[in-house]
Amino acid sequence: MEKSRTTLDQWITLQAVVDYGGFAQAADALHRTQSSISYTINKLEQTLGVEILSLEKRRAVLTHEGKLLLELSREITEKAISLEKKAKNLMFNNKLKINIVIDPLYISALFWNKISQFIKENKHYDINIHKTALSKSDILAQKDQDLVITHYNVKSLQPIDLESIKTVLVTHPKSVLQHLQHDELSKELQRHTYISLLADGSNADHNNQVIQVGSVETAINFVKQGLGYSRLPLTVVQEELNKNTIKQLNIHSEDKEYKFYLYLNKNSFSTEDIKNLLSLINNPHQNLIID
Repeated sequence: MEKSRTTLDQWITLQAVVDYGGFAQAADALHRTQSSISYTINKLEQTLGVEILSLEKRRAVLTHEGKLLLELSREITEKAISLEKKAKNLMFNNKLKINIVIDPLYISALFWNKISQFIKENKHYDINIHKTALSKSDILAQKDQDLVITHYNVKSLQPIDLESIKTVLVTHPKSVLQHLQHDELSKELQRHTYISLLADGSNADHNNQVIQVGSVETAINFVKQGLGYSRLPLTVVQEELNKNTIKQLNIHSEDKEYKFYLYLNKNSFSTEDIKNLLSLINNPHQNLIID
């Protein structure tokens, strides 16, 4: 039997360099030194006799051969990880688990219908679902998650397009911010408490307090208490707006849509289950049948 001259560690290191954007970033992610990362890549190139990365303006860039090898390596490492997961499942009566992480800003009845249908048709899975705000670097680090939904687009991880969610800035109806207009309001926002559903608080610049929360409901409750202002999905807060328990700020330029993406860990599913899940997600006109 012919033995492989390369190792999974070498291919995983190469993937990290590409996915994280460089040797230093890969070293941080893998908890290794930069020199160790560089040595591993050099050793891989020497073993194969192929240049995988070339330097362009002091930046490592994949060669044509490197791109081909990278994609093939992902298949190999995914299968190896899948094999390990299946071995662990044998210890737990073959019960499979799916961990789903969802950005708190993502509120979609259509998507929940589709996921519910998948769950109903796949009783051999236990499902863990929780909402949490993730930064872009968190997306790359979510190795133990099976489905991740976020507004960050990391092309190297081959995201699946979902819909866009419109958000608006809201406060308590009696907030002093409600009496300001446009430029004056934009400057004043920085001086008020901001209740954020995003991990990096990227909605605006802040000179004052930022409160990180994990759900739209918590953000609404804070706003209703007059604590500050928040950016929330319009469809979710529309009822509160109609009741005038909260009020949209008069700054239409700050209305913002977030495009959301789904990241699928293919090692968590059988090939047939992946096909079923993707057929649901990619068919927006398919309805959920409740039994």
